[in-house]
Amino acid sequence: MNEKRTPRDVFVLSGGAARGAVQVGMMQTLIEAGIKPVGLVGTSVGALNAAFVGWHPDNDRVHDLAERWLRLTTRDIFPGGNWTRLAHLAQRHAYLFSSDALRSLVRAWIPTTRLEDLGTPVRVTTTPLASSAACYHDEGPIEQLLLASAAVPGVFAPVVLTDDQGRRTTHVDGGVADLVPVAGVKDFNPTRVFVLDATVPARLPHARTPIEIVVASLGVAMRVRPAPDLGEGVEVHHLTAPDLGTGMTDFSRTADHLALGRRVAAALVDGLDDTAAPGRRPRWRFGRAA
Repeated sequence: MNEKRTPRDVFVLSGGAARGAVQVGMMQTLIEAGIKPVGLVGTSVGALNAAFVGWHPDNDRVHDLAERWLRLTTRDIFPGGNWTRLAHLAQRHAYLFSSDALRSLVRAWIPTTRLEDLGTPVRVTTTPLASSAACYHDEGPIEQLLLASAAVPGVFAPVVLTDDQGRRTTHVDGGVADLVPVAGVKDFNPTRVFVLDATVPARLPHARTPIEIVVASLGVAMRVRPAPDLGEGVEVHHLTAPDLGTGMTDFSRTADHLALGRRVAAALVDGLDDTAAPGRRPRWRFGRAA
């Protein structure tokens, strides 16, 4: 007879820009059901959501995050209009949008300056331009790490990070190397992994803006990657939500994204085992709202 044990749950949060609201709805339902992470791994907007909840992953904190998402507008992340973007191009900047608005949001949302000071361990994914592999950061200046993780190439400026050896390297959006960073969970020793996937589903090629094209391209790259092997006994629950057809900078349907996230997570929770038994073969389960 297999001895049951208390699950070690880890949340993995993908990139997805404005669709990141679905992750918040998913976390609301999971945490309300008593599923609280021992660690979180995030890329891009998923890293921001992970850092916010990682401060104290309880009902009040995740509902606060939902309220903040409901107040977000495009200009809160992507400041300026067409003339501003043209000015950046004319000045030969490496980006279309200034990172100042995102920097201000990080300072307002995250109550600590160091990643390692969060109440629950959070791992932030970035892509170093001088390497072919993603970096999963456990410590460091949280503002710089989150800006780097969200630095979609050509959309936001790359970020220079300094490692513990004093070496300076340039980093861009973690989604370039690992859009759904399941590979970052291994040494958390999870028994269950909840993948909160806000990536753009496959769409017909009608993207209209640079960021939509970049994010859609990253989604293609993610879909052709094999799922990492997390070892024996690890259950992986992959949650996705339907595509509402909104642009990646469009926050007008945040309430709908939150509701979709809650619904798909509720369907999973209804059929979820309360405990995981050691020695069980790994299982992948996929959840999607109808």
